[in-house]
Amino acid sequence: MIENANSAVKGKTYPVLSQHPTLRVPDDWDSLDAFVEWYVKNGKPMLVPWDAQVTRTDDATATTIFRHGQFQVELYIIHPGYDIPLHAHPGMEVVTMTIGGGGVCGPARAPWNTSTNYGVTSKVADGEFHGGKPTSHGTGFVILSLERWLTGTPTSAALRWKGTTAGPIHDALLEEHLRA
Repeated sequence: MIENANSAVKGKTYPVLSQHPTLRVPDDWDSLDAFVEWYVKNGKPMLVPWDAQVTRTDDATATTIFRHGQFQVELYIIHPGYDIPLHAHPGMEVVTMTIGGGGVCGPARAPWNTSTNYGVTSKVADGEFHGGKPTSHGTGFVILSLERWLTGTPTSAALRWKGTTAGPIHDALLEEHLRA
């Protein structure tokens, strides 16, 4: 279970989970589908891990907004004018959820809290290729990547990459990660 630790801000103490006072996080989930269902049912909680890093590639900027064990959620801001190349994430399963921006996912001016499915994709299995289609969203958009890491310590899906990279910034990031 995630503990309700405290954080001091300007001499006051605030519980880290104060935004989710009734949130109960299971020790584990049986599958990525079970994790996605729990995450959405519980209001997509944002509990950024203390060691979360910002990962930047040519086409996106991302950070982990929730992690528990081998399950995590990354928030991806897809940069304007980029298409996500055809790629796979060996050793992990992924479900993506388009949450907005760029005129994607839902009618214009729809309230943020509508019951839309937010553009949820089917599960991408370990090593299965996805992407590679023009997104046609010149202004960029935002997605959540809901992940189950089957091997290794969760970092970023942008670092667990097979296939065409997003460009030279992504290439350098992958090279640096392999050296570490």
